[in-house]
Amino acid sequence: MLKLVQVDNSVFDLAFDDPAANDLQAALETLVYAALFTDAEAPESRVPDRYERRGWWADPQAGTGLWYLRRQGLGDAARREAIYMVQQALLDHGLTDVSVIEDPTAAGNVSGVFLVISGLHNGRNFAMSVPL
Repeated sequence: MLKLVQVDNSVFDLAFDDPAANDLQAALETLVYAALFTDAEAPESRVPDRYERRGWWADPQAGTGLWYLRRQGLGDAARREAIYMVQQALLDHGLTDVSVIEDPTAAGNVSGVFLVISGLHNGRNFAMSVPL
């Protein structure tokens, strides 16, 4: 599996995961970031202009719609929808026993959502925190 590695300040590169190094966490983080921050095409009810709906031409449903959730106010409904969207995207990418909750240590932050994500990938547990 490929993983994203930081090689300098704000400079990243791809590397193959080395199972012997037991560095599964970096590979899983790359999988999670790719699944969450790839833009799926927005439904017409959300973005009426077909030229602004984004999405990848080869598979418009790949990724998530987190980008179009950001176009609305950050209320409880948007937070719940973001959590549901994240969980579904990870399940669609083959992770199992996925749990997504809002980070309780970031409570009171009205300008952002921080999630704690845990689950199983290839029989191995993982846990990480993701800012949206």
